[in-house]
Amino acid sequence: MEFCKDCGGVLNLFGNDKSELCSSCIQHAKPIPVVVPAPQISPPDDTDILLETTLSSENGKITLYSKEGWQLWSGPTEKKTKMADILKSARLIYKIRNRRKAKKQ
Repeated sequence: MEFCKDCGGVLNLFGNDKSELCSSCIQHAKPIPVVVPAPQISPPDDTDILLETTLSSENGKITLYSKEGWQLWSGPTEKKTKMADILKSARLIYKIRNRRKAKKQ
């Protein structure tokens, strides 16, 4: 004998039914929300440029250079700067310099 998982009532006497709820609970059941996964947001195309950058410290400044030798960001060693701000600035400068390079060619 099987019992309803919601109300505990008898589902069937012989155990042949595959459902877990009785017909009364099925009629009054709230719809089960369907979870739709959020779309994957791909990173900007220029994220690879950061893997190829060089970070150096010279004359009391920290400087971030691209593989082309462009200075993407610099700041004093004594001042704390959030990494998110550095990366945002570096990406912007890289995009601008890349556009200028493309126009010249």
